[in-house]
Amino acid sequence: MSGNNDMKAMVAGMIEKRDQGKKLLPIERIVLTVAHQTADRIPSAFLFTEWVVNRAGYTCSEAAADPEKHSDAIVKFFNEFEFDTLFPGIETTVIEAEALGCKLKRPPDSNPQIIEHAVKTEADIDKLEEAAEADDLLERGHYPVRFELFRLLLQKTEGKYAIIATPMQPLPVAVQVCGYTQLVKWMATKPFLVHRIVEACTNACIRAGLGYRDLGVHGITSIAAWNSVPYFTPDQLWEFDTPYLARMIQALAPLPFIHYYWGLRLLGDDWKRFLVRQVSTGTFLMTDLDPDPQEGPSRDLAAFRELAMSMHKSYAVGVHADLIHSGTPTEIRERVRQYIAGLYPCENGCMVVPNAIPAGSPEENVRAFIDAINEFGTFPLDKTKLRLN
Repeated sequence: MSGNNDMKAMVAGMIEKRDQGKKLLPIERIVLTVAHQTADRIPSAFLFTEWVVNRAGYTCSEAAADPEKHSDAIVKFFNEFEFDTLFPGIETTVIEAEALGCKLKRPPDSNPQIIEHAVKTEADIDKLEEAAEADDLLERGHYPVRFELFRLLLQKTEGKYAIIATPMQPLPVAVQVCGYTQLVKWMATKPFLVHRIVEACTNACIRAGLGYRDLGVHGITSIAAWNSVPYFTPDQLWEFDTPYLARMIQALAPLPFIHYYWGLRLLGDDWKRFLVRQVSTGTFLMTDLDPDPQEGPSRDLAAFRELAMSMHKSYAVGVHADLIHSGTPTEIRERVRQYIAGLYPCENGCMVVPNAIPAGSPEENVRAFIDAINEFGTFPLDKTKLRLN
């Protein structure tokens, strides 16, 4: 109870600071978002750090191997831009898979690629289960380097920014260790084997998450697309993803946990039902990360916001990464305006984010995005600027 009271007092203090017209720290905006409150400005973040490290003069492989360089690049980015947090990528999507027996290829300036899966036959599942339970799991592969990165980020940001760790979640790791084609085949023909694989991956993911929690990180996000509709049906996700992810989220409580999903447009009018089912995992934030080039009911941002509010969840809309990479500053500014207008009044945990900042994106586009957040997303929102009646 004392922990809950401390949190309430902290949130109340931030709200008082906001109401006095004072500028909030980036971490304070994130805390208010977690608490389903309204900050002084709509918070923004993004996935992956390839662009960040390239801008600092490092290749992806160089930064991934050196936590000092990786953390320095991130802190430099924070000092020069006004994003409220970011979710460090590079290596993120393969760390668990490597520790569980997959073999990787590491190109110099992109994320590693799995070149050999850990589970090729049914007999390999026994080895997977042993690896997930092994005492040295978190000492294998890239885990020690990754933990050091987050320790340094906590130290160097000095409490100004939310440091969000990025372990994978169970089903995406299962896809990696087994291979998508084989996993889908076994879902249909040998579902018990798939449950064994996802169970082992759940144990490994929870252990990694607890390692990050012990460092003192402020939250957890899972960066993966394999838990989404383009790759699996809602029923497959409900059986093989949601229950296991819920266990992971519960195991890492009270840390706020965000997970993402893509492909809502493919669900047609059933997109709301899918989101409600996904919320049952315990995630604090509902996401619609790819409405830009799509058609269909999921583009209705007002309906999306209302659904999140009815579920008492924060909510994030993502600007397509292609626009950040290849659009113009004017186009990016207009897209941010459209989204904030569509989500208006943007209360109680609203976020507008780039899905990612791809390597090679022009710096003026990145600045245009955050400038637009400041212009249109600072409270009280200006209805005239947003072109609302």
